Amino acid sequence: MKKILIVEDEKNIILSLEMYLKKKKYDVYVSKNGVDAVKDAQKILPDLIFLDIVLPGMNGYLVCEALKDEDETKEIPIIFISAKSQKEDIKKAYDCGGLDYIIKPFKHCEIQEVLDKYI
Repeated sequence: MKKILIVEDEKNIILSLEMYLKKKKYDVYVSKNGVDAVKDAQKILPDLIFLDIVLPGMNGYLVCEALKDEDETKEIPIIFISAKSQKEDIKKAYDCGGLDYIIKPFKHCEIQEVLDKYI
């Protein structure tokens, strides 16, 4: 079974993603801050990461950069999910290693498109 790590601190977003992904038969893991996200990704080695930008402790850009700097995690597809919709925010997400960007609030069909594309 494919493993997905959700890095998010908003309960309603976590619940929505978790329910959808479990229904689709993915193993789902959750990290609620950036520091835990890096540790969890190194331990779990997920097949895909959904990553928020605004997080306690360490923002999503720094999490992405940290994961892309490590051999064991650099190939994991990282998909940013954020309410930040400015061009510079989106560009920064791609520049630090993100493969895609979903703007909150999202629809489950957007999540499915990413799943179909990357895993």
